[in-house]
Amino acid sequence: MTTGLIWVIVALGLGCVLMRRRSVVVALVGVQSLCVAALAIALVPSRPSEFLPAALTLVLRAVVIVVLLVIAIRRTRHALPGGEETVPFSRLVVAGAIIAALVALIPAFGLESRLAERGAVALIATGLALLVTRRATVMQVVALLVAENGIAVAAVNVSGGLPVAVELGVAFDLVLVVTVAVVFHDRIFDMFGTTDTRILRGLRD
Repeated sequence: MTTGLIWVIVALGLGCVLMRRRSVVVALVGVQSLCVAALAIALVPSRPSEFLPAALTLVLRAVVIVVLLVIAIRRTRHALPGGEETVPFSRLVVAGAIIAALVALIPAFGLESRLAERGAVALIATGLALLVTRRATVMQVVALLVAENGIAVAAVNVSGGLPVAVELGVAFDLVLVVTVAVVFHDRIFDMFGTTDTRILRGLRD
């Protein structure tokens, strides 16, 4: 089961690279976050008892973050394309190149399975690819979330798992970062009528 979940999580990350519509991408990263939580829950029987609250924290984190992103999208509907610069195939090529490079260059780092290591690295690479190829502010936040899901995959596959205090701290920090990003997203839209981050290059002190 865990092997299949890791493959699904990586595939959902690539889906975020390919899809154009913000609502679809948010849905994909939401499902991906829930799959990471499901992966953690599936590992509960082989972990200490305190691992269960940590796994449930991942579920709560996924729900809160998706709600924040949905609110951001609903408040900033517009006809402009949101800063797309590349076609889906080009984005997939960039993502594939970054994933291949990182998987090849980063050695084993002690997780319970090599697949989990490669999956975590692939997700972090996918987040980097999203940062490079997508310009809408929501997509930039999604890039952060995909990369963080890679870190979460690694965390739940550490032998024994991470303590619940660590998971709670990471979840709180991530929700705080997403909340701040959503506020900036709204402000950019209010000021410029678009969420394309390229417009920020023209700003000067």
